[in-house]
Amino acid sequence: MIDVKFAVSVFFSRKVMKRSAIVALIVGTILAFINHGDVILTASLTPVCWIKMIATCFVPYTVSSVTAVLGALEQRREAHAGTA
Repeated sequence: MIDVKFAVSVFFSRKVMKRSAIVALIVGTILAFINHGDVILTASLTPVCWIKMIATCFVPYTVSSVTAVLGALEQRREAHAGTA
């Protein structure tokens, strides 16, 4: 059974949020250039492109945060299994 309160506390912890933001900045920038490189290089960005590029950063942020939660849950499960 997943401890939702623990998972949420890990997801929103300062350490996970900081690391996820760094990952989102790096991977989001790469994805923005892959998806919108032509309009970035020609300085033809529209408000819609900006919104899409910002939204694109939420994908790596979420993946990084969920991975941290899953890792913490696994460590917790192993620690509890060792004491049982």
